Amino acid sequence: IVDRGHTLGMHSYTHVYEEIYSGLPAFMEDVTSIQNFIYEKTGVFTNLYRFPGGSSNSYCKNTLQQYLAYLEDKDILYFDWNISSQDATGKILTKEQIAENVLSKIHKYKNCVVLMHDAASKKTTVEALPLIIEGIQAMGNTRILPIDETTELIQHRTKSK
Repeated sequence: IVDRGHTLGMHSYTHVYEEIYSGLPAFMEDVTSIQNFIYEKTGVFTNLYRFPGGSSNSYCKNTLQQYLAYLEDKDILYFDWNISSQDATGKILTKEQIAENVLSKIHKYKNCVVLMHDAASKKTTVEALPLIIEGIQAMGNTRILPIDETTELIQHRTKSK
């Protein structure tokens, strides 16, 4: 995956919100577990992260600053998204609906991070990918790039000053 130009990032080891966001020790354990798992399986050490539910989720609103300080201390960059495919809603969307949800918003931003899910139950998300990729490529003045340490951060919440 990495050899083909893709980036590996962390999301969660358990994805159990109530546990991950129960306090700083649990959050630290989840991040460390996924970081170590990715390294053990791929030999790639990643410092890129996306909060389960995004940094604006209601589970971590009272403890977010602790989590952000921990990530900063570990030199971990976190990303949210500014375009959602809407594939995480309760209803199943068609591949055309998912593609439209993404493509209709690309023009609003200089840099886009798109939220999509690749769970087994999200078959139309995978089917929408060619439509999205071809649609972006047809725009002419756009490029599809992997996220890395030089990517402009898209974040819903930032550390308080």
